[in-house]
Amino acid sequence: MLQKQPWHKLSQLLGARGVKSDWTGFPEKLLKLTNDLAETHPCSGRCGGYMDVVKHSDGTYVGVCTSGCDKRTLQKKDLIVYSPDFTTIFSGLAQAFSINGAGHTEIDGLPAWQVGEYNPVASYRFPVVAMIEAQTSRIECTISQLAAKYKTPFFVLLPSAPSVTQSVQDVALRNGAKVFAYEDLIEFTNDAIQVRGNAASILSELATGWIKHIDPASGERYPTPPSATWGDIVVEFTANEAVTVSCKNKDHRQYSAEDFQMRDKRTNTKKPTKAWTFLQALALVNGNMTVEDITKVDKTKQEVSAKLKSLFQLTDDPIEWSSEDTAYKAKFIIRGGSKITVAGKRQKTTAA
Repeated sequence: MLQKQPWHKLSQLLGARGVKSDWTGFPEKLLKLTNDLAETHPCSGRCGGYMDVVKHSDGTYVGVCTSGCDKRTLQKKDLIVYSPDFTTIFSGLAQAFSINGAGHTEIDGLPAWQVGEYNPVASYRFPVVAMIEAQTSRIECTISQLAAKYKTPFFVLLPSAPSVTQSVQDVALRNGAKVFAYEDLIEFTNDAIQVRGNAASILSELATGWIKHIDPASGERYPTPPSATWGDIVVEFTANEAVTVSCKNKDHRQYSAEDFQMRDKRTNTKKPTKAWTFLQALALVNGNMTVEDITKVDKTKQEVSAKLKSLFQLTDDPIEWSSEDTAYKAKFIIRGGSKITVAGKRQKTTAA
């Protein structure tokens, strides 16, 4: 059975600071000593409040309860203030988003830290923000300010489920954000922070919806890894209107002209567009296509680049122009000209 998660303590204590007895139930491995001594201490009497700490001239400490409970002697070690090891905690949250080696950065003017960016595929990046705030109004205000800052969907992580109120979720939805409690993604078990098993699928499904909302007309998408470049991608014609796509020799997938959004849907025949013909011509010359008059093909080339950037979710142009060679050169590997039909081969391997 999983142990009860301790994250709620982060928002219960003012400034997430307190003496050892304040942190009861919180893992000692996630606490750090500070150089400060507390001026108050939890009262162990009936009141359940706090005692003022009085230091006597002989160096001893006494706790005086403002509710009238008995005075008691305190040891200096009882007054040492502890704070959470945010580096470890936020690193655990970062791991849930597959953010490796990330450091957290306090966001100027806001009670929040950015622990990195979630990069599920290729060029799409979504900021990940952690908070330790419990007050609903401050959380909602911060979400609104973050929306103005990022202007893109983002994640907000709060210490515990009770902080994720319906009103907080409503504000997040209006601002293009998603709020999770720490325990939705990580757990402290076996003396270490571990990512929950279902975290990856939850985040991936949400990011997929965000991406479709950002680019609703993009159609089919290839699962391009975040670290990939055009040079890692191989497009190989297996038939006149079919290709196999892979990246770093993985994720081999079959696509058609329609998947590439290069089929003319306005005609009864639904023939491939000029963009697909351009790709065929590029394959016939293994990605190095001499062009006699760029003005005649540049518009088609721009369409091809836009379709490929959408499919692979990469932002730079996949086909570059070489003025020295007067040729378009593919940054990706494209081949398979021998599989294009005879009719297709009648295309010139140079674009007129």
